[in-house]
Amino acid sequence: MTPFRLATQALAVRELVEAAQRLVPALRGLGVSASRVLAVQSSDPACWVWLWGLARAAGQPLMPLAPQLSAADVDELLGQAGGAVLLDGEHAGLALARDPVPGRPISTALRGGLIIQTSGSAGRPRGVMHGAHGLRAASRAACQRLAFAADDLWLVCLAPWHIGGIAILERALYRKARVLVLPKFEADRVWDGLHRHPVSHLSLVPAMLARLLEQAAGQRPPAQLRKVLIGGGALSPALACEAAAQGWPLCVSYGLSEAGSQAATLCDPGDDWTPGDVGSPIPGMQLAIEPSGDAHGRIKLRGDMLMCGYLNPDFAPGLGLAADGWFVSNDLGCIDEAGHLHVLGRFDDMIISGGINIHPASVERIVCGHPAVREVAVIGQPDSVYGEIVTAIVVGGVAGEELLAWCREQLPSALRPRRVVRRDALPLGATGKVDRRRLRELVQDPELVDDGSE
Repeated sequence: MTPFRLATQALAVRELVEAAQRLVPALRGLGVSASRVLAVQSSDPACWVWLWGLARAAGQPLMPLAPQLSAADVDELLGQAGGAVLLDGEHAGLALARDPVPGRPISTALRGGLIIQTSGSAGRPRGVMHGAHGLRAASRAACQRLAFAADDLWLVCLAPWHIGGIAILERALYRKARVLVLPKFEADRVWDGLHRHPVSHLSLVPAMLARLLEQAAGQRPPAQLRKVLIGGGALSPALACEAAAQGWPLCVSYGLSEAGSQAATLCDPGDDWTPGDVGSPIPGMQLAIEPSGDAHGRIKLRGDMLMCGYLNPDFAPGLGLAADGWFVSNDLGCIDEAGHLHVLGRFDDMIISGGINIHPASVERIVCGHPAVREVAVIGQPDSVYGEIVTAIVVGGVAGEELLAWCREQLPSALRPRRVVRRDALPLGATGKVDRRRLRELVQDPELVDDGSE
């Protein structure tokens, strides 16, 4: 099914799309019309990248689905996308994972676009609609800020079903450049890839950077590596200093699914860099701060690279956007006199650990399934490597190590609590809801006894 071998061959993205063109008639032979969304759920990046190329060749929107999504979540997203056609992402050859069902045609604006999943309310996934025009605008701006050209090579080790991974393919298609796709992030394979191939660009979350520095053991990266894009979570000063001392050409960035990945980026931060400073907006992106009466507020964005809107049954544009085109995020920030955006944290309770967005409610629902847990609240605690670690504050007769072991069986690694704190009761606010501010104070109390960490 795939015309390339992952991690051993640099792939010219434009050639991939041209090769996939020959499968478009076979796609039509399966009963898939040009007016339908193509969805794929796969843990195999090779299959996924090839099907991305097919969607581009067919001029149809692709909806990548994370492998860990439940069948119920997949069905919900497929339904929201007009009965999207689910392609088989696990076996060689072009096939359907299930028979197509009658569905609604996509809007013209979505042809050749993307529907990216992101976390919705209560941790439920929702779709973000991007048209071809917006994807080109996002790719053009990113390539300009990161000096990505036709003769460059971008190493891809981010999950290809997230915006950070798929955006690299879109940029390479726009620039007629090449990518080197690894099956997954492994520090030794990334380090080897940087030395075996003329890699010019690399994208990492802070946790990946920390492991790569350990793998490098003080060695400088190859000279041809010009840009290392860091996003998906807060970069700690210690990690930034260590990387800079070893010659890693960091570009600290802020982005989100609704903005087509990047919104602001600071390349080559100097010695006076402060945590949260992500530089100026990329070309064509407007940033502002929603007034809140304080020096900071919710970050607002506007530009051609923004989403068409959140997915809805009619594919109608504008859902989630203000009438004047602004998108108000759930991130808190401020803009300094130099025009640099400083990201201060989340407006809501979302935890960002290792570049993964984690809604506390989605973890709390599972942890509460332990028979000895009476109550639980999940928060994020600052961590120099992961940005935040998931911490569970529980009420009940269960030891921390026992609960952590149970969570290893019930939750994927990215969602698992790494620390358990037992209390007699959870602190409540005036409305009777759990007071999350007090929770953070509790877990910082040096007198608090933790029983269980890894």
